[in-house]
Amino acid sequence: MIVTIVLVSLIVIGIGGWTSFYLFQKADGGATTLKEAKNSGDVRVVSNDSLFVNEGKEEAILTEISQMHTYLNELLGWGAWQSFDPMNKEEELRTQLMHIETIIAPETRGPLKKDMDRAAYHIEKALEENDSEHLKMTHRIFHDLDVVMNDIVVDVYWGVTATYGK
Repeated sequence: MIVTIVLVSLIVIGIGGWTSFYLFQKADGGATTLKEAKNSGDVRVVSNDSLFVNEGKEEAILTEISQMHTYLNELLGWGAWQSFDPMNKEEELRTQLMHIETIIAPETRGPLKKDMDRAAYHIEKALEENDSEHLKMTHRIFHDLDVVMNDIVVDVYWGVTATYGK
């Protein structure tokens, strides 16, 4: 009898914990899984011809997007953005901003160019206002682009890009 009660309690706690995590994740900006977003039609299909200026540099830009996503993960991931002070990394962030503006953005067009401009804008605003919320948006832009463009398997898809969006 006690074993049954313990087992049922563990199942209820497990289901409750998972449900809470799922609902909190949904409440924070409408995150979903990439699979759910694709199944519901929330990920647009976009031709790479409309995204890149030079097809010969497409792979290099995909790598740049992946590297920027990795950098932002290390800087802000796992909730670190909540206590992050942009001014403590001002020089580093300005270097990343210049990289987006001079290396990545010039090789993009259409909605991908818009995403690069938005990512750069949010870094500028983060430094101007010393506000990590703006960096969170830059991170989400690169996260979603990396996930879709480089076919990364993840649990969370934000749907914040002009390129693939919701």
